[in-house]
Amino acid sequence: MTPRRDSPDADGAAAGTSHADRLADWFRRFAEVECPDLPLYRALCLIVAEHPGLLSVVLDARPGQWRPNILLAAVHLLVRRDPDARLAAYFPTASSTPRPPDDALASALAEFIERHADEIAELVSTRSTQTNEVNRSCLWFVAWHEEQRAANAQLAVIEVGASAGLNLMVERYSYDFGDGLLRGDRASSVRLGCALSGVRDLPADAPQPVWRLGIDREPIDLADADKRDWLQACIWPEQPERHARYVAAAASALEATPPVIRGDAVGSISAAAAAAPDDAHLVIVTSWVLTYLRRDDRVALRAALDAIGERRDLTWLSAEGAGVVPGLRTVDAWRNDTLVHRVRWRGGHVDEQLVARCHPHLRWLEWLDGSPPA
Repeated sequence: MTPRRDSPDADGAAAGTSHADRLADWFRRFAEVECPDLPLYRALCLIVAEHPGLLSVVLDARPGQWRPNILLAAVHLLVRRDPDARLAAYFPTASSTPRPPDDALASALAEFIERHADEIAELVSTRSTQTNEVNRSCLWFVAWHEEQRAANAQLAVIEVGASAGLNLMVERYSYDFGDGLLRGDRASSVRLGCALSGVRDLPADAPQPVWRLGIDREPIDLADADKRDWLQACIWPEQPERHARYVAAAASALEATPPVIRGDAVGSISAAAAAAPDDAHLVIVTSWVLTYLRRDDRVALRAALDAIGERRDLTWLSAEGAGVVPGLRTVDAWRNDTLVHRVRWRGGHVDEQLVARCHPHLRWLEWLDGSPPA
């Protein structure tokens, strides 16, 4: 996926156009690129793009935040709290019989934004869009097993951008990879599904790191109902299966809270790595988070990882859109897919590989045989 037009890297891409025009373009692009199969969110984005008064509510969004995403999350949160609003009738998370987008949607949205203007302004200016798509644990089930075999050691895992840490708890979920077997914790209330190809002899049990830690600029405390609701509001309302997974995983996390500390990717990673046990192989993972960082911060993160790799063996697993990770290989034919890169530091030697591609929410995962197309 190409960097979104409202990402930090795109600030100069629309030089010569007004800020209002750029905002409108971001919403149109979000509608066409991110929401082609989501009729409600697509329609809402196109409505906002055509109404300057609605665009103005995202002017105070924090730097680096995708304006369409943060506005949609704010509206979604408030719709769930105001189920009697006209707009709520269109949301599957607020109505048991949601109304399809129609000619009345624009006025319902404008009315809702006017009624909740102060609340929306506060949310847009103070919150960050965060997702913990727990189905992404399907990727770590496979990738962590690969690293455990390759290193012949137990794993210590650090996740950068961990949010509530739900993807640090891979052993608490059950997994259906489409081969007729149920893996992981087969009694778990959290059942994940992914069409997997390219992997043989996948173990029945999930990998269990001996040490794990999450880092996030704004960790989500799932014991806080407001924070828990915000995280769910960041999940698109037209994807009920994602909501069901999140609710079940959040309940599981309350029973075994994963450790997530407040910090940023560049400034906290070295100290976190130093805390990892020396007798475990260190794996650092970043998934769908680097796109929120400015390019110079991505470069700085890579430099920090290189420095860690000089001191101890290390694996970095990244799952990001094509072109997001500086210096790592992309494939033109896969520009709309998520690419999984693996960088290994072993005794001073660095090996970089494109090891997989996948759906952003891990509906499918294709593990590569080492020879992806040019």
